[in-house]
This record gives sequence, structure tokens and C-alpha cells, in this order.
Amino acid sequence: MPASVTVASFDDEDLRALLEAAPDATLVIREDGIIEHANQRCYSLLGYEPAELVGKPVEILIPGNLRAAHASHRQRFRAAPSARSMGEGLELAALRRDGVSIPVEISLSPVKTSRRQWICAAIRDVTWRRSREAELEAAKRSADQANAAKSEFLASMSHELRTPLNAIMGFAQLLQRDKKQPLSERQRGWVDHVMRGGQHLLRLIDDVLDLARIESGRLTLSPEPVAIDMVVDEVITTLTPMADRAGIEIGTTMASELPAAQADRTRLAQILLNYGSNAIKYGRAGGRMTFTTYASNERLRVIVSDTGIGIPEEKQSLLFQPFQRAGQETGTIEGTGIGLAICKRLAEAMHGNVGFRSAPGQGSEFWVELPMSSQQPAKSRRGGNSSESSPQISPAPIPSRTVLYIEDNPANLAFMEEYLAAYEHVQLLTAPSGELGLELALAHKPDLILLDIHLPGIDGLEVLRRLRANPEMQRIRVVAVSAVASKSAVMSPFDRYLTKPLQVSMLDTMIADYLPDTLDEPAVATSPVASSSPDPSGE
Repeated sequence: MPASVTVASFDDEDLRALLEAAPDATLVIREDGIIEHANQRCYSLLGYEPAELVGKPVEILIPGNLRAAHASHRQRFRAAPSARSMGEGLELAALRRDGVSIPVEISLSPVKTSRRQWICAAIRDVTWRRSREAELEAAKRSADQANAAKSEFLASMSHELRTPLNAIMGFAQLLQRDKKQPLSERQRGWVDHVMRGGQHLLRLIDDVLDLARIESGRLTLSPEPVAIDMVVDEVITTLTPMADRAGIEIGTTMASELPAAQADRTRLAQILLNYGSNAIKYGRAGGRMTFTTYASNERLRVIVSDTGIGIPEEKQSLLFQPFQRAGQETGTIEGTGIGLAICKRLAEAMHGNVGFRSAPGQGSEFWVELPMSSQQPAKSRRGGNSSESSPQISPAPIPSRTVLYIEDNPANLAFMEEYLAAYEHVQLLTAPSGELGLELALAHKPDLILLDIHLPGIDGLEVLRRLRANPEMQRIRVVAVSAVASKSAVMSPFDRYLTKPLQVSMLDTMIADYLPDTLDEPAVATSPVASSSPDPSGE
């Protein structure tokens, strides 16, 4: 674009014709800032007849708060004239004849003739656009606030629901494993119903929270090299009891020497658990489910195929969308319809993708594909938290150990008292507040501290900070016990993180790891109960 327009012969009639043809209010201004020409659109925009503006300084159209700086801006334009927007990035305004200031955009162009040079200024009213921008910004703020409020509400509801579930499912587990007063077969059936209902409710909570985190962009992942075959084995172990009850056989077709995937191990397991549980729920007795793995083009794929009822063709396009159950909305099979939507979002967050094939009446196959890792997975994934660590049994005499549980919920305290009553050589101290918990910790120097995060007064994180600041307390194992499912924000300072409702098997592992010399015999673990570990609830 040329720096200016040069016109060899340019009379007033030509100038007026050009100005009146312009779509915007347009002024021709001398280098000294005096308006020399104006078109008729200046009247509709600014309230001035063109003749009223001619001979006047351009400053009469500039609001008082901007007027003082205008002369220096004009001088800079004269020094380097070029066609451009005036005050790019700034909020510009023009002063109407009635004294009202309106938002405008101004385009400046130098115009040169054989006699002199002018500045041509095209002025456009942007009141409507600014109003729309303000409305959109307000709507965005409102949506952000609503989204934040939703996330806060869901987190709060998670805490409020998990806390009573901890007592319900905790005492149910204690009833299941009570050897001194074993339940009758009928009573065990009742307790099994309680556990299944609690597990289903917990899966609903986890799924809704996962979807909310994903949609709000708050999902946190921990990508690492992952051995696919190990994850598949663990998923099969989890699904086998469910498959046995449904009469479905589980098989594998695993590629040999499969490289590691770059993925979040827990989230990959969540995807495969969802696929597998759907294959069982929508399968048929005597059917089969198969896990297949292979590598191609720097990608790894895991396929979960079944010989179940398949998916109606008219419903297949709805899969992987939230709250779609592929024709089972009125069926008897439990599910929320968000499991597959979560799988898709999780895979994409790990730079992977998902897909499926299905033939009604014959079965379906669902797959997840992830990038290969350039590294090999570590031999141990769990370190000190491994649930596979064997209890160490010390010979008699067995020393006494002290556990301090800082928790404000009476039902949760009662559950822990009943659980630890099975350990003859463990003494339990309880504190309903962080302040009292600190006093008991200083007085008794416990061997293990279980610490709720949400406490009245000072919270669990502050209690931990004060414990770690005391040289006498620094070596004590501190385990977080919380109803908040997302542990990323608080995990690092603690030795371990347990999510309510607590699994008795996880408590057994904790005792075996941290207080092994208190075991008369290895603790008897019950069947795993879904808590913070992801478990699907339908498509």
C-alpha cells in the first residue's frame, strides 16, 4: 500500500463527489488540524452540517479527556504518513454536537495533490459492536462463573455423598469379614445388596465428577510409559467376578514384545474397565469377551470385543455422546450414559482416540488407540503404596503401636474403631478437630496418623504443615483420608491418600505396609470396593 495518494488535478467538485460517495462520515483535514471538507454523513453521525465543520479545528470533535494528546498524535502522523487505523488497540471516541461521546473507529489516509497535503479521516460508529462485545464478555463471565459454581457444587456434593457412604460401605465390609459372629447366608445376601447399591452410587458420583472436570478443563493427567499387557491383566482381574456371574468367558490375544504406551495408567484402566463392563452387561450367558492388542505406525491399540447383543444401527451415531444409552434408556441394565463420553475425552486428553464396530445381534468391539512411548515402563508402578506388598509377620512378643485418626465425623470414627479392633496390638486415638489432633500427636508420638482433609477450624493440610515443621513429628507416616476424589492437589505432602468410602482391603494394605509388626497373621482382604479408582457405569 502506498504511503499516500497523489492526485495531479483535484478540484472541489471532484472532492465533494468522492466524499459523498464514501460509506462513512469523512473529513479532509489540513496539516494544521483545520477541517477543510466534510461529507453529509457527518450530520447523521456527529450532528453537524458539513458547512458547520469547515474551518473549525478537528479538536471540536474530540472529547475533552482525549483532546490534550491529539496534537502530538497529529504531529507523529505528519512525520510518518501512511494509511492506517488511528489509535490501534485504543478505545477511541468522537464528541457529537449535543455533547454525547460515542465510540468510533477512525481510518487515516494521507492525500497529496500538486499544491498541498491533507489527511483524510473516515469515522465509523461502533456503538452497536461495542455493545455486543460487552454483552458477549458479560455472557462469558457469567458462563465462567456458572461453570465454576457447578464445579464447586459437584465437588461439595461429592464430599457430602462420600462421607455417609464411607460409614455405610465401611460397616458393610466389616460385617462381611466378621469371623467371631459370622453372618447367615441370608444376612450375607442383605449386606451384598448394600455393597452393590453403594458401589453403584459411588460410580455415578465418580462419572459425573469426571465429566464435569473434563468439560471445565480441570482434568489432570499423569502421563508415563505404561505396559499395556499389565494394565489389561489388572482390568481382567477386576472384571472376572462380574463376568463369572454373567456366564461370560474372558480371553486375550496379546501381541508379543509390545512397546509401552505413553498414557495415564489409571485413566487407561478406566477406559478398558468401561469397555469391559459394558461387554459383560450387554453380553449373553455363554458368550465371550476378548482383549486384543497390537502396534502399528507408532500407535498402540487395545480392542475389547464381545459376542453380545450389538448396537442398533440407528443408535450408533450417538455413541460417545453424553447421556446416550444406545436404545437402553428404558431397559433394566444400570447406567448413566456418560461412560463412553468420558472414555472419548480421556483418550483425546492422552493424545489418543477411540472407535467401535457393531453388528446388531452379533456383538461389538470398542478400541482405544494411544501413542507409543520412547521409554520402557518402570518395573514397579506403586512403590511404597503397592497393594501387592506382603505383610511382614514379626515373632512374639508383638509390640504395641498407636494410630491417631483426626476426623470430625462420628460415624467414620466409629468405623475405624471397629476396623482396628481386629488388630490386638494397635491402640487407636481419635480427635474430632485439627487442634486436638495436634495436641494428641505431640503428647503420644503415634506410629501412624490418619488425617481427614476437611476439618472444622484448621484443615488437614495445615495440620500436616505443622506436623512436618516439628522435628519430633517429621518421621511419622501421615495418610490423607478424604471424601474429595481428586487427589492431585493434596497428594504430594502425604505418605498415602485414601478416598472415602474406604476400602477395607486398602486399609489392610496400609497396615501391612506401615505397621507390619502388629500382624498376628496376614489380614483377610475383602473383595475390592470401587472408590477413587475409576470404574464404569454404563456406556
